[in-house]
Amino acid sequence: MSRTALNLAILAAATAVCMSSVGSATATEGVAGRYIPGAYAGPGAGIVPPTPGVGYWAISNLYYHGEASGDVPFGNNTIALGLEADMWATVFAGVYVPELDLPGNWTYAVQAAIPVGWTRARATVGLAIDTTEEVTGLGDITVVPLLFGWHNDAMNTWFSAQLGITAPTGEWEEGALAFIGLNYWTFSPMVGFTYLVPEHGLDFSAKFGVDINTENPDTDYYSGAVAHLDVSVTKNLTPNFAIGAFAGFLYQIEDDGGAFADSHDGFKGRSIGIGPLISYKAKFGERTEIDFRLKWAHEIEVENRMKGDAVFFDITGKF
Repeated sequence: MSRTALNLAILAAATAVCMSSVGSATATEGVAGRYIPGAYAGPGAGIVPPTPGVGYWAISNLYYHGEASGDVPFGNNTIALGLEADMWATVFAGVYVPELDLPGNWTYAVQAAIPVGWTRARATVGLAIDTTEEVTGLGDITVVPLLFGWHNDAMNTWFSAQLGITAPTGEWEEGALAFIGLNYWTFSPMVGFTYLVPEHGLDFSAKFGVDINTENPDTDYYSGAVAHLDVSVTKNLTPNFAIGAFAGFLYQIEDDGGAFADSHDGFKGRSIGIGPLISYKAKFGERTEIDFRLKWAHEIEVENRMKGDAVFFDITGKF
């Protein structure tokens, strides 16, 4: 495997799981979900690191600001109007490739991510009462027990398939405008694809997944399943520096369940996010490399969800 492809693998495997733990603005309860358009976009999105016995680490940081002008459900009993929210999350993630003798060019890995975050939300609740709330704490923890990767002999075509499980471990309180966790389980099957053109320094990547949620047991509100697709193209300008562009697409494929959703035609959401990305590989000595990636996603074509901007800053390396 080339050094460039290996660095892409580190970024893809370690960073992708980070963003799966971060709740943000989609349709569903509190217009909050697991996915932001563009969250999984970037070079190597379909690559699983092929070297057994190696671990990778990542620190992912996200800032999101969004606004929703219409009614927003917080369970079935609390309705907010004119919601505006700011969110910061830092996610600590690890990826490990165990030493298994798999046939062909297959790889198996496991991942885990622990987020901590801060949210501030402002809205009009009840009898025209303007309310501002803040919360800081642990987010919803994600594990990926099943992650498989494949590459061809030329190591320019990569494919991945995974199942992520996100547990309701984060800070959440019934009726609160600000929260870190979502108080329900999410199961996220995903597939990824990457095609490399080393002679031109190009990377074409895509990742598709579906977030399948359980019902919130405290509010009896069911947030419908959401499909999402991220695509990107990246160009290496130097061995250490790359630029690119990406797009993320969110489409809710299942109605929400609850009194509010029933009166709002299922309250399905959709959104498109687009933006640029840059990445830089820093070397410290002969063996230590750390990758930095910065992305900005601007949401357009939004329905039944918050509309805003997200900034992602990821740092990844190898144990």
